[in-house]
Amino acid sequence: MTNLKSVLKTSVPIVVDLGAQIVMWTIETTLVGHIAVDSMKRFYPGLNASGVDALTAVGNVVQIILYTCTILLIFVFGATIIVNKLLGEKKIKEANHFLGQALSTALIPSFLIAIIWYFGTPFIFSTVLGATEAVTAIGIDYFRLISFFAPLIVMNFVAIGIVRGAGDTHLSMITGLLVNGIHLALAIVLIFGHYFFPELGVRGAALAAGIGHTVGCILTFSVILRGQSVLTFKWSDFTSFNGKSISAIIKTGIPITLEQLAWMTGMTIVIGFSNRLGTVAAAAQIVIITYQRLFSILYQAFGIGTLTLVGQLYGADKHKSARDTSRTFFWFAAVVVLIISTIIFFRSRHLAMIFTRNEKVLDLCSKVFKIVAVVQLPKVLSFVYSFSLRGVGENKYPMYLAFIGVLFFEVILGYTLAFVFSMSLVGLWIAAFGDETFKVFMAKRRFHKRIADLQNGK
Repeated sequence: MTNLKSVLKTSVPIVVDLGAQIVMWTIETTLVGHIAVDSMKRFYPGLNASGVDALTAVGNVVQIILYTCTILLIFVFGATIIVNKLLGEKKIKEANHFLGQALSTALIPSFLIAIIWYFGTPFIFSTVLGATEAVTAIGIDYFRLISFFAPLIVMNFVAIGIVRGAGDTHLSMITGLLVNGIHLALAIVLIFGHYFFPELGVRGAALAAGIGHTVGCILTFSVILRGQSVLTFKWSDFTSFNGKSISAIIKTGIPITLEQLAWMTGMTIVIGFSNRLGTVAAAAQIVIITYQRLFSILYQAFGIGTLTLVGQLYGADKHKSARDTSRTFFWFAAVVVLIISTIIFFRSRHLAMIFTRNEKVLDLCSKVFKIVAVVQLPKVLSFVYSFSLRGVGENKYPMYLAFIGVLFFEVILGYTLAFVFSMSLVGLWIAAFGDETFKVFMAKRRFHKRIADLQNGK
């Protein structure tokens, strides 16, 4: 049985790694929210743009980037699930082969994403997200600059994701800290023009992000190719085309990718709802979602840790230990999240004040954060059981739950409560609570049934 020490050893580096990324996005959103009005007028003449517009724009940018990363999960989780099973069976050479094939397959999408980011952003902001003219102009500025770095960002995301999922959480943690350290230092000096650096505003934030991730990509591949990680690959694995291997990766990765795409599509629609509820609601939603992303990284760490350990125990035919491991993660995650929820509930206004001093935004955030605090417990437990299911080969079931949850709770119920019953953001987050509660109940039930079937030889 996996003890608490194993849970911490697997999860803590992932929390530091992924948490550093989201903390950086959070800090960046905060920084652009404090760009002076005179600077915004100079960067965007005639648009009456302010720091609140910059905050909303960068918050939307992060959502689109996360949406893009979701598509790439087909390579990350497709390879990770296969690799973990092979590692459990002590087939190291075969595991390395799948890493090389996943990376070579991700190369073409990395350039397509760069093109879409450069040319598709105006449509995404103005039409899909319903952003104002000022927010759209700022968002286009950010995306067109960072699109030049997109191939390196994508390749690093896929490589480090697979290595992290295979258990080398320390490499991913070191890379994450390096990337985000560079990103943070450059963002501060380039956004506001400190020392001898020019004042670039939101463009400075995009440039800082691009440079940081480029350095991270170089580090990741140099460590992997020198055989200093749990996985490595030969150039023959990268340059050769093995249709059977690529098909296995894509087939394994499709369910979780569709699941996450459904979730991210739902979140993008919900952000579009909040944009249409007015400037105050749009800014408040970005503040709240930025915190939710931060918390979700912690929950994802629990999920990936569960996937790694449960998947390897499943590969070794230790089904009872896999069940006990999932249970250990369940109780540990529940205790951690109860502490987080308490802080959110009682310090909601102070959390919002980090981003803005706009009184209307602060009042709305304070009210909605009370509901957000309640959402956290079913949300983290949903992560634990969804990833537990993937660890024992049940990829499709979490996908079906995501489809149902997004369509019926996040979109239909959220729209009804927010617009028909005029509950604004409160309605959107009540719908989110319904979605997460539904998913954790169904996933937990399915996981225990799957374990019972495996123990009975089915």
